[in-house]
Amino acid sequence: MKIFKNQNQAVRNPITILRSIVFFYAGLLPMVHADPAADGIIDTHWHAMACQDDALDQVTSWMEEKGVIHAIVHPLGKSRPKNDVERRKMLAHFKAHDGRIERFCIIKPNEVGSIEEAVKILETEKRDGAIGFGEHYGEGLMFDAPANMRLFAACQKVGLPIMFHMDDKQNKDTADFKHLAHALDSYPKTIFIAHGPNWWKRFGSSNCDRMLSEHTNLYADISAGSGATALSKDRTYTAEFMQRHRKKLLFGTDCGWWSFRKNAKPAPQFELMRTLDIPDDVKIDIYRGNAQRLFGF
Repeated sequence: MKIFKNQNQAVRNPITILRSIVFFYAGLLPMVHADPAADGIIDTHWHAMACQDDALDQVTSWMEEKGVIHAIVHPLGKSRPKNDVERRKMLAHFKAHDGRIERFCIIKPNEVGSIEEAVKILETEKRDGAIGFGEHYGEGLMFDAPANMRLFAACQKVGLPIMFHMDDKQNKDTADFKHLAHALDSYPKTIFIAHGPNWWKRFGSSNCDRMLSEHTNLYADISAGSGATALSKDRTYTAEFMQRHRKKLLFGTDCGWWSFRKNAKPAPQFELMRTLDIPDDVKIDIYRGNAQRLFGF
């Protein structure tokens, strides 16, 4: 019979045996990985009628439902302030949600005639809390048209990243993105964030891949139907693409006030990211890490 030297040893010994049994069987169980989205998602592409009193409250409710910890709201022509009264209301609404909902700002290309004029406006916007420029629509313009380049130059001077939309009629470009490349090379200190149908329609031809590799100041968000559709077609290629550009891709939905309608379809980006076969650390970069580094969250 085992003789214990003291009473405490007699008490500890069964506990030690029990711990050994638990650790042994735990080693036989499959490893359970934490959800990469568990610590929150940053949605870098939202639209809200921010001048209305309850608009950002609705966005906050949506965020809580989706596990989104930060969102960036981009004004559109319909949602931007029309006068000083609306601007003051908008700023007050964002202040009430400070730390959770941030904002970009816009100037339309035909609203300024010089870089200096644009800089003055953007300096005021940055002082009042804007963390970027966009969603930029160069309506009827080639991407590197002089009216666009004025705005890009002003953003570089003020230090604001640019999120742009690209389609057949806005910020137009050739299939090889030569006009976008010209802007990227002209303003190397400015971050450009690609979005829209005519960006993602070149995904299958590897031009998106090439541009992200060649230009250190080019990023892309995965928002909207155009992003989700392109990234869903060939998931093997998408997984490789995301791992190559894991530090330059941003989670975004392109949701907006229309997303509160009863018949609104859910943003496909949540399911896309959940089901893609990519490492968890890559998902974390896209879900939030890249936005945290880029915007200082």
